[in-house]
Amino acid sequence: MNSSIDFSETRVLIIDDEEFMRIMVRRLLKNIGVTNVSEAADGADGLTKLTSDPPDLIILDIMMEPMNGLKFLKMLRTGMSGAPRDLPVVVITGSAEQAVFGTAMKLDCNAFVRKGDGQDAIQGRMARVLDETTEIKEAGAYLTVNIPDITITAPTGSRPPPSAPPATKAYEVPIEDVEPGAVVARDVVTENGDVLLEEGTVISASYLGRLQDISEIIDLPYIWVEM
Repeated sequence: MNSSIDFSETRVLIIDDEEFMRIMVRRLLKNIGVTNVSEAADGADGLTKLTSDPPDLIILDIMMEPMNGLKFLKMLRTGMSGAPRDLPVVVITGSAEQAVFGTAMKLDCNAFVRKGDGQDAIQGRMARVLDETTEIKEAGAYLTVNIPDITITAPTGSRPPPSAPPATKAYEVPIEDVEPGAVVARDVVTENGDVLLEEGTVISASYLGRLQDISEIIDLPYIWVEM
């Protein structure tokens, strides 16, 4: 953690339908030196704020009505928001929202932070994503991403049956030991069976950062990579 990072010029948009959460996140941002903060009460309000007060980074809740965070993120990445498609997005979520992780990964959010985490977590995610180039696909690739029913459900507490053994030589590696450039040998899934990264994906530094974020929120200690 680099505590000397200057966020005083960073413009942040908080999108969350709970006023209490917006207040809490704003307070955390103030503590790390962010002074230019705007707020939106849902995804539709967020789209309006993108044009009236463009941010450098978005902190995005998912469980919102009428436009939830995944729908907002899809509009951003497909170019329908009017803002730059590669605008950095930090998703704020909880362990009960596992269904969102895979879709948020497909829509190339930049980071995940757990609800209730302190300022060090927010500061670390912001420093990382602002220091990297957002890796996004062609706009059409995001049009085919289905937005799931994201009604909050409690984790089952048990993993789905494992997929077939990898066809290529592979080994199971702790998330913290995976190196950028490794190739996924078996779909990376949550305990509820939601796919985070598909077999054959080359793990970039950005993907790795997001997987490490998720591993702090849910049980995801290992992944299979090709030798």
